[in-house]
Amino acid sequence: MTLITQIEDKGAVVAWSPIGEYADVIALGSKEKGGIGFDDYGGELELYDLNITKEGANNSPTLLGSLKTSTRFGSIAWSTASGASSGIDGSNVTSSGILAGGLLDGTVNLWKPSSIMNDLPDATLASVTLPNNNDNNTNSNSSVAAVSTLKFNPHPDSRHLLATGTSSGHVYMMDCTTPTESTTNIYSPGGEGTKSQGGEITQVSWNSQVSHILASSCANGTVVVWDTRQKKPWCELRCEANCPVSDMKWNPTQGLHMMTASEGGGGHLRLWDLRASTSMPLTTLEGHAGGVLSMDWCPHDETLLVSCGNDNRTLLWDLYSLQPIAEVPNEDVTAVGSAAAAAAGSNGNASDPSSIYGGGLSSSQQKRNDVQWSPLRRGVISTCSFDRKIQAHSVVGLATKCGRPPKWMSPGSGVSCGFGGVVVSIEAQQKVVKIDTIVEHPELVEASEKFETEFAATDCITYCHTMAERAEDDYESQVWSFMQIMFETDAREQLLNYLGFDPEKINQAAMEFNEDGSNPSDAEPIPAMSKDAENAVKDALLVGNFEAAVECCFRSGNYADALVLASCGGAELWAKTQAEYFSREAKRRPFLSLVSAVIHGQLTELVGRSDPKKWRETLAVLSTYGQSEEFPSLCAALGDRLEESGDTANASLCYMCALDLGQAVKYWKITLEDAGTSLLSLQDF
Repeated sequence: MTLITQIEDKGAVVAWSPIGEYADVIALGSKEKGGIGFDDYGGELELYDLNITKEGANNSPTLLGSLKTSTRFGSIAWSTASGASSGIDGSNVTSSGILAGGLLDGTVNLWKPSSIMNDLPDATLASVTLPNNNDNNTNSNSSVAAVSTLKFNPHPDSRHLLATGTSSGHVYMMDCTTPTESTTNIYSPGGEGTKSQGGEITQVSWNSQVSHILASSCANGTVVVWDTRQKKPWCELRCEANCPVSDMKWNPTQGLHMMTASEGGGGHLRLWDLRASTSMPLTTLEGHAGGVLSMDWCPHDETLLVSCGNDNRTLLWDLYSLQPIAEVPNEDVTAVGSAAAAAAGSNGNASDPSSIYGGGLSSSQQKRNDVQWSPLRRGVISTCSFDRKIQAHSVVGLATKCGRPPKWMSPGSGVSCGFGGVVVSIEAQQKVVKIDTIVEHPELVEASEKFETEFAATDCITYCHTMAERAEDDYESQVWSFMQIMFETDAREQLLNYLGFDPEKINQAAMEFNEDGSNPSDAEPIPAMSKDAENAVKDALLVGNFEAAVECCFRSGNYADALVLASCGGAELWAKTQAEYFSREAKRRPFLSLVSAVIHGQLTELVGRSDPKKWRETLAVLSTYGQSEEFPSLCAALGDRLEESGDTANASLCYMCALDLGQAVKYWKITLEDAGTSLLSLQDF
């Protein structure tokens, strides 16, 4: 559901407020008599707050003010018209801007919206009658030409200019610098003597990029682009012979792109590139089965356009693909409609004439004749339909059907922080990338530059070795030594040496070992087993029962013989015999727990039951037997073990071996904080 709110029983022309304070306010100028009778009671100008952003269930439109006019409206426009650069005398204009209404009697009225809202008598600024030019009839009493369209110049320095078009085919400009009847200057953009365009002016539109370029579309199928500075036509587009141009809009960001809508049976939307051709459109958008009655280019995303036509469809277009991506539904929402009808009834409006015939209108009667984007509420459009309903719709969800978010949802700016205080920022409007350096701690920058200078003159290993020699205490020396080892190509071997386990010295000591000072080769041999045990083993081997032979060896205390026999009895027996051997001998020979962990790949369990006081031995085991891919995690586990026991200093050394700088630095930070030293001294730690 796209419908936000609606106002019923209002056949009117609509203008959105361009003022931020009144972003939800629209002005309605009645273009139909209304009611059921035949009497013409003139026109009425009404200001409604649609309460689009109002929270709560009761957000129906609120009538802010109204006034009567001598006749009905042909068009309506609202301008900010504020600020010194707008060109308008601020003595008669408030922050609510200026409302302009083009009436069917050929007059243009200017009002102050704030006075209408507050029901003040000074609401009318001026009422100016346009020249009654008729190229085919010079009689001054000929029929009056209605004001069919009007638009304020959107450029800040030209907001005092109001362009108007009449049913007689003439285009006029009004200078509203001082908006009073006596001072308003009226002239033609083509200069004195400019002839009619040949049919009713259906739309006027100021160029989005150049303030003195104005375009006017005509019911005879032409569009004239005026250069108001040179006071002559710049070019003329012939859209379709004898087919009225019902609407025309400039691209919001490209001043030479224009879209025209044809009211004929083809229902074509034509995109023109005035740089390429004024006789052949750049492309044609086909989606409506009948003529297009109204369309509007999104001011917040130039790739989106909305249109409504005689085929009773309101389409949202993606101008990247040149295809309609969604349809704004026409169905009536009872809850919203009932609330709006009650609000309209409380303001004295007549009931819906269709109720006389038992309700519901046909789909052709519900078709829309006007669509407009809100200039401030992104993704919101207003629609007017022949069944006298003014509706506001949110098309944000529909706009995403093109496969990308609407342009107004894209971030307008961004920032990213890099190393060394580098900050990169972007801003969409400026279309530049800025790179700044923010120095939060100058002393840290100085220390960093000193480090880079010293480090550039040597290599990592030499630098760490030098820092270890300069260390003021043993722990700092250990830190730098461990760091040096991490850069060595044979880091594992270097770590063993640093921990005090020199493989060559250990090998030599083992080879020269003699417990009683005697030569092992001279020792008397120990009897292997008893005669009965030997016979039992021999009999088991004769029948190939290695498992029984191994069991007999265990029972007789000959564990070595059991292991030798198990190696011949298959993998299962070998594993079972190993487990039994470790189980029987582990308590008497503690080193066997290490052998068991290495054989069975249980180094993690070994770390878990290791003695924290003997962490160097445990780290040496990990360095000798740990696989490369598991070594960091094993060192981290040993660090956790030491940290749990309270030895955070040596835990940080294990974290260094695990290359976990975050955990290693944690102890250094605690040390500095306990000493009352700033954390910025970490570089000197």
